[in-house]
Amino acid sequence: MPSEKYKYLREDFGELPVQLHHLTIFLNFLRDRVEAHNCMEMTARIGLERLELDARELDILGVELCEGPDSAGQPLRFEYHGDQNRLIVFLPKKIEAGRKFFVRTRSACHPSEFELEGIYKDITPPGAPQQYMSQCQQWGFQRIMPIFDDCRAKCTMTTTIEADVAYTHLISNGNIDPATNPGGVPARKPGEPDRQVITFQNRVPMAPYLFVVCAGTWDMLRGEVAYGNGRTVSLEYLVPPGAARGAEVPMEILKRSILWIRDTQGYEYTGDTYRTITMSRSNFGGMENVGNTTIVTDAALIHEHTLDQSLLYAHAVIVHEFEHNQCGSETTMETPFDVWLNEAYTVDVERQFMADVFDPAMVRLLQVDSIRNPLLGPLAIEDGGHAGKIVREGFNDPDELIDGVTYVKAAEVIRMLRLLLGNENFKAGKELYFSRYLHANADTDDFFQCFEEVSGRSLDQFKKEWLYRIGYPKVSAATSFDAAARRFTVKLSQEVESGKGPFLIPIRLALVGADGTDVPGTDRVVELNEARAEVVFENISDPPALASCNRDYSFYGTFVDESATVDSLMLQTRLDPNAYCRIDAMRRLTDIERIKLLRDPGAKADPSWLGLYGEILADSKLPSALKAYFLRIEEQPVDRGYVAWFPELVIARERLMLHVNSLYGRELRELFENLDTCELWTAQTISRGIEDRMLKHVLLDLIAISDTTEGHMVILDHLRRATTANDRVTALMALNRSSAPERLALLEETYATWHSHLSGYANYLRIIASGTREDVFDLVEKERRRPTFDISQPTWARALFLSMANNHKMIWNTRGINWIADVIIELAPVNYTNAGRMLNTFQYVRMMKPELREKVAAALERIVSEVSEKTSPAIHRQAKAYLKF
Repeated sequence: MPSEKYKYLREDFGELPVQLHHLTIFLNFLRDRVEAHNCMEMTARIGLERLELDARELDILGVELCEGPDSAGQPLRFEYHGDQNRLIVFLPKKIEAGRKFFVRTRSACHPSEFELEGIYKDITPPGAPQQYMSQCQQWGFQRIMPIFDDCRAKCTMTTTIEADVAYTHLISNGNIDPATNPGGVPARKPGEPDRQVITFQNRVPMAPYLFVVCAGTWDMLRGEVAYGNGRTVSLEYLVPPGAARGAEVPMEILKRSILWIRDTQGYEYTGDTYRTITMSRSNFGGMENVGNTTIVTDAALIHEHTLDQSLLYAHAVIVHEFEHNQCGSETTMETPFDVWLNEAYTVDVERQFMADVFDPAMVRLLQVDSIRNPLLGPLAIEDGGHAGKIVREGFNDPDELIDGVTYVKAAEVIRMLRLLLGNENFKAGKELYFSRYLHANADTDDFFQCFEEVSGRSLDQFKKEWLYRIGYPKVSAATSFDAAARRFTVKLSQEVESGKGPFLIPIRLALVGADGTDVPGTDRVVELNEARAEVVFENISDPPALASCNRDYSFYGTFVDESATVDSLMLQTRLDPNAYCRIDAMRRLTDIERIKLLRDPGAKADPSWLGLYGEILADSKLPSALKAYFLRIEEQPVDRGYVAWFPELVIARERLMLHVNSLYGRELRELFENLDTCELWTAQTISRGIEDRMLKHVLLDLIAISDTTEGHMVILDHLRRATTANDRVTALMALNRSSAPERLALLEETYATWHSHLSGYANYLRIIASGTREDVFDLVEKERRRPTFDISQPTWARALFLSMANNHKMIWNTRGINWIADVIIELAPVNYTNAGRMLNTFQYVRMMKPELREKVAAALERIVSEVSEKTSPAIHRQAKAYLKF
């Protein structure tokens, strides 16, 4: 019986009827279509009288039974059920199990600039022929030609591409065939000098979703990396014409990534050439395509419009996509239900790389920010009560699986697995996994079995509670010291929901002495696998100053020390050597002040909190990134019982910031002015000032909150002196929240200067959407009406719409809620991914106060009514699920 909640269930992924061996593909890029011939070599696993192939929005020109890719074929009868995305091919006689046979299909697809799956139209450089990219994850191959579009349909491929001679590059998976293209470049087609042809041989079995084909015009930056055995890999970075300089730093990041992965992960790339290809339109930041990684231009290049978050992302996405050659390409998930394996493991590798390149404390704090993100973070998704299972029950669109649960929560599960097993067992387990399933598929149980074998322990409880349920552990601790017995005890407990078992949780902790260092021998990882447990430290001669618990955010969930007092939290803020725990202590102190204001808007800030704040502000020894985290006052509370109090949280944050500004205005300005982030910008120097720019952003927000003429002068001076995109955007965002008379003129000047650049325009749109003046909706609508704005350009849609969705001061009223609903309804048929992210704005509906809940419920009902379940099933059903509160 079909599921009311999901279109696809696990039982829909039965065994494939054939073993696919090889595809011989010919793709012809014509003016209005792309024609495809595909000869599938396969062996029947069962007796077959017909084949059912996946085929979506194709013209089926013919199907033949043949003896091989070069032989003539026998026409076959077929039925194309377009409404079911299914091509049924009738065989002339039954093919018995074990017999090898060949079927050739001839089809055509019609790329568009809206459907960013299969082959699609990307932004075309001036004077060049139409630029084409492809995106096959998860089911894009069937939009190019009929196929068994299944992760288990791994096979080798020969791909020949024909296209206009004006293209600089024709690209697919594998190595260029030296027999047909001895120079390594496309050859003119005999008799047709305006056409060119190239053939690629991919001899590594590959799932269809990893297929790539591109016909485009790029400039290319070349490089190479040498392995210790003398083998070299050629590197090609394909960029928009004239943008090669922007690839210089990314090329160095790529070289570093490749050698780092060899040294730390034991993996060497097996191909001759590894390409990075920029794309202007994509729903995703990057996509691994076996030897050809596509990355959005906004993230793939480092230039004058690169924000610090984009610079960090460039490092992350480059190493992430390269690691996918091992985890994803060579060892592939069994079904989309196991996509978390591909992504979470790869994110874990990416995180290790980032911690080696940048300050690891800052990197971990940024990761915790992604966990706590109020729109896309997994804690928010789970608080909504409708999603959060890593291994899903079902889905309506495979793109649903590409979310904060898969990329963030699941990556935390991999991290926790390492903490539980230890580094050596984890390394042995992953080596067994990649060797056992090389060029094969694996599912969740296969993965964990490898770690159970090497560690000798069962991971059933760990798997069951972390992968197959919504929710996260809520852990508390109570500490005590028995001086006579020289014993320090930490009592741990976790809430256990009725009918569910306890999580298996690794908790890293240590005792800290009065000198701010760990008591020797106390830093350890303990396991909480029941509702309660005790950790006892014996032979502790002097009373510790504090217990540093949940170090580095050792487990995904929430943690509170019930023994903590304001005094002990202040001591921890000053003394704890673990950066995360220090920041968390300060957050909890700020949360006490925040909750007082939520309950009593007239409450005064505690002088002890303000005193500690001033102490941190004056501490010249603190690294800038840590100081930024200490001083940043967030809207989001630590106590998740208040996360849906959006309007009140905005007001509480502003009042706390005003308290700080009133008391420490001079000190804030002095520190701001003494931080020099105005070094002449170059692509090579931009990363040096990330931490200082982070701190300067926090300081400027605190200075600007008073909205005074003096504050306006600080903003304008910062804008005039800025040499990096980050400082410019920081200043302009502060300006757009102010009453400065220069605001609108400077915004328009910024538009005129930046709108012709993909990333510059995206930055400008973020600035517009972050405004908190009464004209913000008018300014957003003005941008939507400009001829330069394109709602089908995902980068710009994300920049404008998602930034506005995060603008909590402006959207939580009737106008804002209706605006969100209107955008979702408009976006749903154009770009499901961005529409789904926008819809997350309403995921807290069940936790909202009654008045706000009523308005949001009405908006959700309108979305359900106006977004078709047939054309946008994921958005329709997501909105419907939110209404079940």
